[in-house]
Amino acid sequence: MPKKLAGLWAHLRQQPLHQQLRLLRWNAPLLVVAMAALHQLFVETVIRPRELPYGWWLEVLVYSVTGSVVVWWGITYIARNAAQQAETEQELRRAFAQLEDSHKKLLALDRLGQYIASAPNEDEVYKVAVQAPTELVGAKAATLVTFDEEQLTLNLAMAWGLSNEYAQAFREHLDTGVAAERCRTCNTLHAHVDGDCPLFVGVADVARQDGVESLMCLPIHTEQERIGILTAYFPSADGPKEEQAHLLNILGGVIAFAVDSLRTRERQMEALHSLDSASRNQKSLSELASQTLQAAILGWKAQAGAIFLYEPSLDQWVCLSQEGLGALTSKRFSFAQQLAQDAFSERSLIIRTMPPDAPHGLQSAAALPLISEGEAFGALFLGTKRPQGLNPQHADLLQTFGHQIALALRNTQLSHELQQTAMLRERYRLAREFHDGLAQTLGYLGLQIDRVARLLEKEQYTKAEQVLPEIRQAVRSAYMDVREAIEGLRLRWEDPSRLAENLANYTEDFAYQTGIEVCFQAQPEELTVPPEVALQLLRIAQEALTNVRKHARATQVEVQLTLEGETLELRIADNGIGFTGAIDHSESRTSGFGLTSMRERAESIGGRLSVMTGPDRGAVIIATVPMASHLPLDVVDAAPGATSPIPKEG
Repeated sequence: MPKKLAGLWAHLRQQPLHQQLRLLRWNAPLLVVAMAALHQLFVETVIRPRELPYGWWLEVLVYSVTGSVVVWWGITYIARNAAQQAETEQELRRAFAQLEDSHKKLLALDRLGQYIASAPNEDEVYKVAVQAPTELVGAKAATLVTFDEEQLTLNLAMAWGLSNEYAQAFREHLDTGVAAERCRTCNTLHAHVDGDCPLFVGVADVARQDGVESLMCLPIHTEQERIGILTAYFPSADGPKEEQAHLLNILGGVIAFAVDSLRTRERQMEALHSLDSASRNQKSLSELASQTLQAAILGWKAQAGAIFLYEPSLDQWVCLSQEGLGALTSKRFSFAQQLAQDAFSERSLIIRTMPPDAPHGLQSAAALPLISEGEAFGALFLGTKRPQGLNPQHADLLQTFGHQIALALRNTQLSHELQQTAMLRERYRLAREFHDGLAQTLGYLGLQIDRVARLLEKEQYTKAEQVLPEIRQAVRSAYMDVREAIEGLRLRWEDPSRLAENLANYTEDFAYQTGIEVCFQAQPEELTVPPEVALQLLRIAQEALTNVRKHARATQVEVQLTLEGETLELRIADNGIGFTGAIDHSESRTSGFGLTSMRERAESIGGRLSVMTGPDRGAVIIATVPMASHLPLDVVDAAPGATSPIPKEG
């Protein structure tokens, strides 16, 4: 029974005060009745039977004591519970104040985190970080120390809150060459001013004068590497409280994440710039792939990477460039190729994380398709040994980088295809020109030499001498054919965009070699056009002048280059015999290949070719090109101008 009553009493004490009073108001009358009964029993059995002279006073005393005990017990009970309630309220107020203070500090930490995360560079991050300990936890001062990688010493990056004397002494102390190894590997991160911490040694007296008794260090890491230390200085020897240390540790993580993000972004932007620089230079496809892959690996600090191209005609994959994948039969290479093929098939970026015990040794990887003009033609693979080395936060930049790689590789492929086509066209042109000119001339020379040999055998020396001038002329013609072919090659590879300058040089050389008077005019005098336009017009001029030399029997040629509005015109006029037959017939003064080739060249750049001629009236060849569809011209002192064909002499 006593235990049960004790249990009920303990249960009652756990209830709120108002609940306890409600319960007691029902039980208190019973207690009062019991006390009154005991009192009356005492009076009737002890006091009245004895008829004591002071019995009345004794009854009063018993009544007073009984009532006082009940009142005292009730008031004591209420007072005790009121005190407990007041203490509880006080504890709640303290807890609320602490919660409010923590909330303010967390808000301040969040504000600092947002500012740090949006900082444009590391200096801005450090500037905010070094002020944070004084604002968050009431530290007296703070410093940011980085590691000099070359000297392997400490370097004071920033200080906040130190007196001038302390800051100067601290800087001079670090300038003596304090070794960074201990701070780089320190795990204690707390130190007293009297300890052997490298940040206190040599400046302890100045620190005490400045009111500093202890410090707490916050290591700043980027990808497992400690790059610096944010140090908070405190006036108490015990350093920061537990909750303050917790806030500082959170701050250290925010700073480390911001610095790591900035460095990653900087590497990735450098990778984009490197890619842009590599794509601007003429390189082979394999060289470009190697350079772009190196840029990607450096940008994401990857340990492995590869660029794969798909050959649809062979239904095969080709590894254009790779690093860190090992042999073609290795597990890492097989994993990379499979992930690249998956990205190629899905036409989307794939990012994966793997466990540390993965057989290929990579913990994060990404593969994205190389797409140009809606067509996928390969894939880029990157892999790192860090779990978050490649993660969804990198998706946008990875896709941008992949798009740039795809454009660079596709442009290089097209450029090489164009160069190959141009080489084939040059071979065809040379073969055609040698067949039409040099081969026929050499055949003619062989016949003439045989003729001279027969005349000499018959001792017909006079007739043999008469043939020699023809042979001499044929040799000269063959020489000119070879020279023009070589000149054509030179025009192909030198900068053709300076059209007016190149035409002036070519016509001057033509006049010197052939003895035909050539008048060249350009309006404007300095004219630069896109290379593809200039090259075709140079070819047209070369073929027209070759025709003049071989067949026109002209003594004068006029070459005009004019720009009127958005139309560029090349006009070549001679005072020769004109075309003697159909202009596209092989027996005409120029071969069908010659005019056809000139017309095709004009049409390939969106222009047209016109020919005006007649027997003994010379010939005029006009190539006109609309420039609106080409790149802007670099024109100096543009002015319209035109001339008429040169009349035939005599």
